[in-house]
Amino acid sequence: MEKQAKMFKVNDYVDHKHCGVCLIKDIAVMSGDVSGTQYYVLEPLFGEDKGTILRVPVGNSTSLTAILSKQQALRLVQSWPALGDFYEMDSKKRKLAYESAISGGDLSALVPLLEGIKQRKLREGHLNSMDQQFLNRAEPILFGELSIALGIHYEDVDDFIRKNARDA
Repeated sequence: MEKQAKMFKVNDYVDHKHCGVCLIKDIAVMSGDVSGTQYYVLEPLFGEDKGTILRVPVGNSTSLTAILSKQQALRLVQSWPALGDFYEMDSKKRKLAYESAISGGDLSALVPLLEGIKQRKLREGHLNSMDQQFLNRAEPILFGELSIALGIHYEDVDDFIRKNARDA
């Protein structure tokens, strides 16, 4: 599900390629920057980066996109895959898939990988460190965006998906 880059304003929600949903707190020149370059001042809202401050140059903001619309978010949820085994057993292939999905910025690429990890955790009761790291990065990116787009609490996203997925 591709999203478009655009100019943003203060109090917009944006998707940061590596941190997920952020709130634009300000657009300002950094103190001491004599070049006058303006930066989006971002606050990540979910995951490990929550509470930090990021600065992205306004003129080079390719890492930022608009978040999904409510309709796009509903389509993503409705296309959520039915229970199946999406877990790639080959760790090298799985690592490449994880890296590609995170760096690609396409939320629909995260879905089967995240679902595979969750299924494995249910079956085995634990995850290896690579899977846990991906889960810790991917879930806040995906669930954070769905939370904002759908207007529901982050903690309710998984239940919402399970109740509204096409194959549920």
